[in-house]
Amino acid sequence: MTDHRPLRPSSVALAADPALERLLWDDPFLRVISTTCPPGLRFEGEIDLCSRDLLAAALDEAVQSGSGDLHVDLTSVTFIDVAGTRMMTTAAKTLSRDGRRLLLHATPPGTRKVIHLLGWETTPGLMHCIGAML
Repeated sequence: MTDHRPLRPSSVALAADPALERLLWDDPFLRVISTTCPPGLRFEGEIDLCSRDLLAAALDEAVQSGSGDLHVDLTSVTFIDVAGTRMMTTAAKTLSRDGRRLLLHATPPGTRKVIHLLGWETTPGLMHCIGAML
């Protein structure tokens, strides 16, 4: 099976220097890529009931194995359900216990609205960044 999705600029960097990114999971619903500069994760696809286990595993591994802030790029995410959003706020709380943060890059407007409506914008360790991480 061939992936016909266009390469993102950071995917071009991956081809040039495989040490910068590593494909963790390539599921039909969600692709998870680990990044080293900045340290974090990039999600591509949909975060919902079908991909929730992948999200949980990726966040858990990144939280447990890292030592600094965790950057999460949502540029290529087309949908995030409330449970997926909640998982990210839970990861942010866990990180904050060690003085670390979860930085969301290019958070979709609907997700920002859910975070605001539910009062999760005050979650310790959660920050929103404008634009994609490169």
